[in-house]
Amino acid sequence: MKRFSKITTTQLARICGVSQGTVDRALHDRGDINPQTKEKILSIAREYDYTPSLKNQTDVNSMLIGVVLFDLYNEFFSTLAMNLVNIAKKSGYSILFQFSNKNIKDERNALEYFDYIGVDGIILFSVGSDSEEYKNYLKSIKKPLVLIGNPMFDLPFIGIDNTKAMYDLTTILAQKINTDTILYYSPILNKKLNSTNAQNLRLQGFISACTYHGKQYKIITDLNEIDSSFPIVCSTDYYALQVLSYLNYPTNITIAGCDNTSLFKSLQTPIISIETNSPLVAQQCINYILGKKYLSKIEYQIVDNSK
Repeated sequence: MKRFSKITTTQLARICGVSQGTVDRALHDRGDINPQTKEKILSIAREYDYTPSLKNQTDVNSMLIGVVLFDLYNEFFSTLAMNLVNIAKKSGYSILFQFSNKNIKDERNALEYFDYIGVDGIILFSVGSDSEEYKNYLKSIKKPLVLIGNPMFDLPFIGIDNTKAMYDLTTILAQKINTDTILYYSPILNKKLNSTNAQNLRLQGFISACTYHGKQYKIITDLNEIDSSFPIVCSTDYYALQVLSYLNYPTNITIAGCDNTSLFKSLQTPIISIETNSPLVAQQCINYILGKKYLSKIEYQIVDNSK
């Protein structure tokens, strides 16, 4: 029975209770799909008199995925963006970016725009929120949505365990030093962050490691409080670069960060950092959007350039 003058793959996905990527594979016989699921989709497509559009008939840019990032100033974001574009392209998909500039209002506007134009899935590096209303909004989006960077609520998340990663990094640093105190520099802690924000999780890991290894610690949010006679853990490599610039790039400082920024290779200051496998994060995000098997937990590596 024909119920729509022209049904779309987005509507088919909602009716069938699957992702639009799964619908796409069924309609175009692309494999990697349960036979029963494929038959169900094809049967409903016939029932609703589905007619492929020009977009469906071409092998180029046959799918659009929306990605919301803070910005591209951070090397992690720019590297992740390129990995997403390259990996999606291999499967015939295109990436559309929106940037929140770390503003929850801009983030929501970006999501609403993606929902309006009908992207086939969304990858969200969220500013973070504990709001029940925002949780309900995110869950109301009728398309695959996966979080990276900052986990929230019980929504699908792909990324590293930030608490454990910072615990491991701090442990390595604590075993290298003779001082009783470690500084922790993270300006963003001046702001109100949601409970599961990566920055809060990293702080928890740092404090736990200091406590376990019998080290005192001091949390700093202002560069004027930096004392280079103490080892310094920074919650991001961006903050580590701030510290080094402020101190005029000393070579005799013990410092750690997170992201393993390539810029440090050109500096004389040795640093300990957390490296996330960006291509793997991108691949698993694309897998999720396409309805394929994916890894939620991404392994990390502590890179010790101070050896």
